[in-house]
This record gives sequence, C-alpha cells and structure tokens, in this order.
Amino acid sequence: MRYVGEKDFNNPSGDQILNRGNGLLAESQDNDWPVFLFEKVSEDPVRHLFHGQVEVVDFELNYRPQKGKSEYDFYLELADNQAEAASEESESDDDLAPGQLREIEPGTRDVPSSEEEISYDSNKKTQAEATNTHEDTVAEIRDWLESGRWECKETDETDILAYTETEALVIEVKSIDDSNERKQLRKAIGQLLENCYRDVQNRAWGEKELIACVALSQVPSDRFSGYIEFLRSRGIEMIWRTEDGIAGHPESIAAILE
Repeated sequence: MRYVGEKDFNNPSGDQILNRGNGLLAESQDNDWPVFLFEKVSEDPVRHLFHGQVEVVDFELNYRPQKGKSEYDFYLELADNQAEAASEESESDDDLAPGQLREIEPGTRDVPSSEEEISYDSNKKTQAEATNTHEDTVAEIRDWLESGRWECKETDETDILAYTETEALVIEVKSIDDSNERKQLRKAIGQLLENCYRDVQNRAWGEKELIACVALSQVPSDRFSGYIEFLRSRGIEMIWRTEDGIAGHPESIAAILE
C-alpha cells in the first residue's frame, strides 16, 4: 500500500518535511514502533475503516507535477501476523502498482487454437489533433531552448536534437491525455534510448555530455510522480508543456538550463 504523507502545517503549500507524523513513520522502521492504518470513509459523521497493523517498508520524496511540490510516499505492508489473512487478489488503482509474484510457468499460458480476426477503429480527427499538439509542443520547446545556449535540429527519428560545444540533448516528445499517459511514457523511453545511440553515439558525439529527456504535451498526473523520480534516477529528465510555457521536474529544468 502507498500512503501519502501529511503537509507541513507551517508551510501548507510547500514541500513536505519529515516532521510530526511523517517523521514518526520514517523512524518507525528503526525503532519497531507499531503503526495502525485507518482510512477515512465518510465526513459527516466522520467514520474510519481499520485496516490493521502495518509496517513501513520504505519511503521516498516525490515531486508532484500537478501540485508543483514534493510529497512523501510511504510504502506499507500488513504486519507479519496479519499478512496471511490478506487477499492475494487485492486490487489497486495505482497504474504502476506491483503485480503478484508467481512462479514462471510458460506452459500454462493460453495459446490461441484458431485464427482470430482483430479490428480497430481509426479516428482521423483525433489523430490529427494529437499530431498538431505534438508539433506545437516541439515548436514551443525549441523556442525555449534556443532562447538559451542550445542550437536545435531534428532528424528522421529524433524530435529535438539540441547541442552545444560540450553537450548533446536528445528529447522525445509525446502528446498525452488522461487515457494514454502510461502507454506514451513506455513508448517514449524505448525511442529515447534508441535515438541517444543513433543520433549521438553514432554521430561521433560520444565526447559530449549526453542529456536524455522525455517531454510531454501537458502536465502528467501526480500518480506518476514516483515513476518520474525513478526515471530521473536512471538519467532520464522530464519536462512538460503548460499554459504558461515549459515546466518540468525542478532538477530536470536545472540540468537543461544551467
């Protein structure tokens, strides 16, 4: 389970800090303090659902794109004395929640025994709108970069290949909406890594400092905040387009502009 920490009551709109409840949860790992999980299920009257005793497995500070601040995510599991009673079929609304571990048994997987026709609908209007959004995003990012130290080009595969005498910046741009964020992020990563090899390494630019970046047409959902931090820790920067211009993870913006 993922529990989002509490705000800093002295600075509610700012980044969360390890004080009050957040600090106690973080310290519970090393002090064997019991933690009990209650979920508020109604406001009037106030009612809570008791889930039982839990343990803090890990925690991390993640930047929330839509909130523009960082919050703590605490990862919880039922205490040992209650884990066996938990359902193995529990579901989560987290797009990137881990699946159940199971033995690898390829022979048990279903294999189609006959030919099957697969069809889909193509909406040209939707495709055109996505293409326009993509191109508008590319143009705005290009202008943003060229207002600084970067010179920008494109290639057959790379949306934006920016460079200085000592750096190479490869940007894969994806247009997203609420229904396709996960799919587009997955697609972007594969294309980005290939283009870093194709358009930097194979261009004999191996001596340049490489910056790999995914750019999105709108602010990503906060539910991907942990994933964005994970990608950054693996060397993939994240930026996105907003109504006010280009924004992104603060450290990604610093890596590109400074």
